[in-house]
Amino acid sequence: MQEIVYQYLYNYNSIEKRQRLNGDFIIDLPEESFDYSNGKMVLTDQYFLKNDRIYISKHNRFAKYPEHTHQFLELNYMLKGECHQTINGEKNTLKEGELLLLDHGSTHSIEPLRNEDILINIIFPQTKFDHKLLSQVNTQDNSLFQFLVRTVSEKSKGQYIIFESSQNPSIKSILIQMLNKYFTESTFSNEILSYYLPILFMELVGNTKYKLDKNPKDSHTNKMIIQVLKEIEANYKSISLEQLSKQLSYSTNYLSEIIKEKTGKTFVSLVTEERLKRARFLIESTEIPIEEVCRAIGLQNKSYFYRKFREMYKLNPGAYRKLKAQDQ
Repeated sequence: MQEIVYQYLYNYNSIEKRQRLNGDFIIDLPEESFDYSNGKMVLTDQYFLKNDRIYISKHNRFAKYPEHTHQFLELNYMLKGECHQTINGEKNTLKEGELLLLDHGSTHSIEPLRNEDILINIIFPQTKFDHKLLSQVNTQDNSLFQFLVRTVSEKSKGQYIIFESSQNPSIKSILIQMLNKYFTESTFSNEILSYYLPILFMELVGNTKYKLDKNPKDSHTNKMIIQVLKEIEANYKSISLEQLSKQLSYSTNYLSEIIKEKTGKTFVSLVTEERLKRARFLIESTEIPIEEVCRAIGLQNKSYFYRKFREMYKLNPGAYRKLKAQDQ
């Protein structure tokens, strides 16, 4: 680990200094990062997953973090020491070297960390999951597949999984590299982190023991929805529901209903989101005229493209390109 990262993680920050005095929790997040629903704090994806980026932070020590839930996937990595959490009403201890993966809608609170306890939070968009990886998991471990498939294809289930990764030195090595890249803000750090994340999960899936809070029943619809997402990812320019229905040997109505049930989105919405992600990449990384970007993602209606891009990214394509150019 680089010395500057080590010092950041182990030295007391301003909030830890205050919490260490009396043990009272001090929130370290701006108001726009959370809401309250039924008296429970809900951390929102609009704040933590801006621009589809990976977010990493150190968990502040010396005070209990109150019960909360979130709208995104979260990894807790116990870099040093241990921590005690109550997850969905169940008490758990995360030991040094172990990883906790929390699904959307999971509820947890964290007991005060001691001086020697270093807990890392990693928040990432569900789009960072590789559908090919999920297909490979399905051939190796059905129960783990059923858990992971829900994180990308289904409405929140609030499950969690603990990877007993302390005996796998590769996990620590990957995570140290991720911490170095993130906290030193090196060139292309987010892009590099996006490559590290699937490598991390392949190592977890292939070479790490785990324990699930539940063992959901197998469902052929989970396997089918992964196939749908893979087809959209590969053929977003021209794919249609009718074409996909024939390919999968289902009626269009049935397939449409399953997609809506499992993802909470329509087929058209999923295709549009994939197109817009590709458009955003072209706008950020090239000087291709916006009109050509529109055609490159399979859309002919420029007005429709502008409207949908603005809905998803809060800016017109041209303004988005200017903003990204200023950030570089």
